[in-house]
Amino acid sequence: MRHLLLDEMWPPAAARILRDEQGLSASHVFEEGLGATEDAVIAAHVRTHGWCLVTENVADFAHEPDVVLVFVRKRDLPAGRAQATALARLLTNWAARHTDPYLGAHWPS
Repeated sequence: MRHLLLDEMWPPAAARILRDEQGLSASHVFEEGLGATEDAVIAAHVRTHGWCLVTENVADFAHEPDVVLVFVRKRDLPAGRAQATALARLLTNWAARHTDPYLGAHWPS
């Protein structure tokens, strides 16, 4: 499974849960020094490293066909502290089914 980079709308705790509890390779844009960074720079970083970007910003990244994009809508997850756990669970299940994900958009459910 490729490394998962969580965009800034997601809680950094979700990346820690993915690493520490689920054993997945994951980080948050803040951990990579990419907080408040332009979307094109984040896409280039993900592309260069061969990572997957987990984001809600469909309009900002949909034009990036050579990147693995994992789109998750916040409205589909609980609010508050439960969001990090729910996102980590969703991504863990998605990663188990997509050990070698194709380039382009993915919509885990």
